[in-house]
Amino acid sequence: MAGTIVVMVLEQDDPNRGEIKFLRDSSDAARLAEGLIESGIETERIRVFDASELAMRVAHRPVVSLGTDESDYASAPVLEDEPEPVAVLAGGVEDELPAQDGQSFSEEPLVRNGVRFSSLFKSDDV
Repeated sequence: MAGTIVVMVLEQDDPNRGEIKFLRDSSDAARLAEGLIESGIETERIRVFDASELAMRVAHRPVVSLGTDESDYASAPVLEDEPEPVAVLAGGVEDELPAQDGQSFSEEPLVRNGVRFSSLFKSDDV
């Protein structure tokens, strides 16, 4: 729809609403506008735009829901291959907490089995 002419006729009661027509060239748009004016539509209600269609991309982001007990999660979908939780430490407090599940806190944070947690959420822009 590149290079399309758009003719919009606004509603009398609500100028945020109206009827839209897509036309191939400006001569067709001019004839349509002339016909609308001749049929009694006020000139102020007619809008004509030279438009170019823009590309649109839809990206789905992770959704997190928090609950207080197991019944809150009863309807939540469960992934087949869920990554295991990773212990994360902030502020260099390695000596205060013992390592669990054989994972050393000297490893790079947010990495388990060689997979970085953030790599699981790459966007389409990369």
